[in-house]
Amino acid sequence: MAGVADRIRTILEERGWSERELGRRSGFATPSQLNGVLRNLERDEGAVERATLKRIARGAEVSERWLLLGEGAPGDEDSARGPTSRESARPHMMNAIGFDDALAEAKRREPKIRAHAWEAVAGSSRYILRGIVTPEDIIKLARVAEELADPARIEAALEAQTARVRELEAQMAREHAAKKAAAAKKATAPKRGPRGR
Repeated sequence: MAGVADRIRTILEERGWSERELGRRSGFATPSQLNGVLRNLERDEGAVERATLKRIARGAEVSERWLLLGEGAPGDEDSARGPTSRESARPHMMNAIGFDDALAEAKRREPKIRAHAWEAVAGSSRYILRGIVTPEDIIKLARVAEELADPARIEAALEAQTARVRELEAQMAREHAAKKAAAAKKATAPKRGPRGR
């Protein structure tokens, strides 16, 4: 799936603009600033501030939602939606955009991922994701959670560990019984006196 940098490059290609032109339209101070933003986006989308990406969306005259999330079409109008009360109650998510929307979209795109994985992602990713949160990011986390937190896998691992513990306990009991028998045999064995010389 294309990222923000890919969508910016699509704009440049479709409109025949240079990075300098889009940088100028976006109000950047130096012509090379957009190039730096693109490099940062390719390394880590979360490293670029949302305000910077909003400037690029306005300068390119495209939908912020399309640019940031890849949803809708470039020419769609953005709805002026502020954070929900649930989102605003999470100051640690200040840099992330529309987590709840991205989660819902991720679930729609990947209906085969099991519920326990989505629950794990919803419970933990709000604390580990920073910057722009895309459905692709959430899907990746859900796949990892599904693999690592699969109830059947965990149950099988627990059963294997339980069997190993029982095996070790039985081995220890046999060794203990053998030592006890050896000690009993030694205790009942006639004592030999000192050997004559």
